[in-house]
Amino acid sequence: MREFLLAAESGAAAGLSGWDLALQYIIYGAVIVLSIVILILIRKRTRLPRHAEIKARLDKLLEQAQSLSGPAENRMDFIKRVSRTLYLTDDLAYVTALVSSKERYSDIGNISTLLEQARAELAPYKYGKKESDDPDGISAAVGKIEQAVKVMQGVLDRDRDMKK
Repeated sequence: MREFLLAAESGAAAGLSGWDLALQYIIYGAVIVLSIVILILIRKRTRLPRHAEIKARLDKLLEQAQSLSGPAENRMDFIKRVSRTLYLTDDLAYVTALVSSKERYSDIGNISTLLEQARAELAPYKYGKKESDDPDGISAAVGKIEQAVKVMQGVLDRDRDMKK
């Protein structure tokens, strides 16, 4: 055992100087710090939004959907606006479904269902089955999104009451 320790000490002393050893530790430290930063960024990117953030995104979606009723420069501009609104609706429906599943709170699940219904109302406009001068589907989708906003406001009120 003693010979092993002496051999290890002589090998370490002969192979690495103090600067080399310090440089190794600096590199190891940099790798560790970089790994921690990457993990923090991944966590921020994959974090589910808070209730207030969902409400803000719902308000933005409502504005976007209401703007569909306004005049469009041409057919392509209208289709682009509908596509953007459908993307926001899909994304928000997915996020609210995840939040509902994580928190096991059915009101947020109802928001997801309402958003899916709004998406179903808007989809024919994207694929040319309905024209921009047929506002029935748009107004139905806006109504569903308004209901979702009201449900989310109820969730925020419940959160505020629970904090008291």
